[in-house]
Amino acid sequence: MAEIVEHKSLQDDTDEALARLAKEGDDQALTTLIIRYEPRVLLRAKAFARAELDVEDLFQEGMIALLKAIRNYRDDARGSFRTFATVCVNNKLSSAIAAHMRDKNAPMRGYVPLSETVEAVTFNVDPQAVVIQHEEADARNQQILNLLSLFERQVLQLYLSSYSYDEMAQKLKSSVKAVDNALQRVRRKLRSVFIPG
Repeated sequence: MAEIVEHKSLQDDTDEALARLAKEGDDQALTTLIIRYEPRVLLRAKAFARAELDVEDLFQEGMIALLKAIRNYRDDARGSFRTFATVCVNNKLSSAIAAHMRDKNAPMRGYVPLSETVEAVTFNVDPQAVVIQHEEADARNQQILNLLSLFERQVLQLYLSSYSYDEMAQKLKSSVKAVDNALQRVRRKLRSVFIPG
């Protein structure tokens, strides 16, 4: 019961506080922040999607950008975490589209300008929806913890703390290849949680 209360109290924390805790290795803070931003990343992926690129692929790229935003956000930055994360996700999605178009050697059709502003999303506060969201957050948190091995969780925590591959390998007494493989597995497993089926 104490664990649920602790997790629910994280729901009230600011994005900045959650990012700081996640960088310090707090799995619940990381999961809370990921769940909080999942709908926004999905909206951006849908906005950037083109016939040539699948929404799921763009969503995955956006979630990776979100993880990097958590890893790189600094408390002394002038902007909010939300602004920083949005810029990171938009830049990653723009880069993914540009790379895809370049790889296909196709003209840029229906591109999304980098200067496009993020549309504001308003949420209605419904007590029943809040309770359901808390329950879903708890379930996803447990699902993520069950999916990741101890080594994968350690690699993810070090990655979010801005360690290089070499530093992670030294700290974990492992090879760079093993660290890279673990991050790839984390990526696939997170995708299986956030993009079911």
